[in-house]
Amino acid sequence: MKFMGDFPLKGQTEPDLVTTILKVHRLTHSGDHGLIKDEAYCQLMKQVTTNTSSKPDSCQRGWRLLYILAAFHRCSDVMKPFLLKFLQDACDSPGMQYQGIAKACEQNLRRTFQYGGRTQYPNNMELKAMLAGRSSKRQLFLLPGGIERHLKIKTCSVALDVIEELCYEMGLHRVEALDEYAVFSVTHKGQNVRPLNKREYILDIATEAEPVDANYSLWFRRVIWSLALKLDNELYVTMHYNQVLPDYLKALLSVVPQGQASDPHLQQIARLAALQHRPRKFAKIHVREVQECIPPQFYSKQGSQLWVNMATQHMQQVQPLNPHQARAQFLGKNTALCECAVFFTRIFHIKITTYKLSLNICLNLNVLIKNICKKTTF
Repeated sequence: MKFMGDFPLKGQTEPDLVTTILKVHRLTHSGDHGLIKDEAYCQLMKQVTTNTSSKPDSCQRGWRLLYILAAFHRCSDVMKPFLLKFLQDACDSPGMQYQGIAKACEQNLRRTFQYGGRTQYPNNMELKAMLAGRSSKRQLFLLPGGIERHLKIKTCSVALDVIEELCYEMGLHRVEALDEYAVFSVTHKGQNVRPLNKREYILDIATEAEPVDANYSLWFRRVIWSLALKLDNELYVTMHYNQVLPDYLKALLSVVPQGQASDPHLQQIARLAALQHRPRKFAKIHVREVQECIPPQFYSKQGSQLWVNMATQHMQQVQPLNPHQARAQFLGKNTALCECAVFFTRIFHIKITTYKLSLNICLNLNVLIKNICKKTTF
């Protein structure tokens, strides 16, 4: 009744009051106390149906509180069909003033049953937005290479929603493709990186991360490489190119023994350097650019000018390509990358402090690739 404006707040703010309501309901998980959640839903249904308050915004405030409650707490299984029927009837009633928010309440409730409900109490900014009727925000997601995507995140959006939206933008519509991508929460300038469960709520992650690091970020990356590459979508190609390139330049994707690189292997590396240089839109390639585009382990196998000459020859061949085509060829079947099994793996750098050793291990869904492990001292 305080929230509806019928009783004085007595020093409490609206966000404080809503947080108190959510906390009380979180403490009532079992036994007779579990009925308190159903009682709260019943009271709100009554308030928005037969509202006789003199406050002009009383009914609207009731719907907004119902919207918040449905995002955090489920009702009992016994009450579920009745509550859903109430919300559906409110959506379908001709001339109903609150059809939009009734539909949003229904969606929140269904997602709470599907994903478990929000776990982090909303911060003041989110609460004020919800109480003002704003149910979404633009959230920044970073793809490899610093590509930015601002997605519309609703109160109950989960990591799976983000993966689906970005995969659809890349032209990926198969369900199994969604399993190959993940969202990461990144704090302290990349020192702490945590993959999100697909069922985690994005705004829970934001609420959790902001007090720890106000400059936190959310990354989108490919983590499994079992499906073949799809090279006809520009965002797909650019994202994968940006994710693969750093590992390539560290020679982590090469199965060529460093001491046994043949002339064809070196030509392949020179062509990959030309393909990297093509999107930069400079016709001529210089020593510095060539050195940046070749893994150091291979660059040292021959003189700088020889590398420049080889890359220049390949530049003449790749010049007709646009940047998208050049990146696609870098990733495609005609390059050394897709010819090696390592490309379809996830690379992990492991340090064994007891023996002062480090190694790179490549994993895919079926096998541990041992033959490219590199053992070094540190």
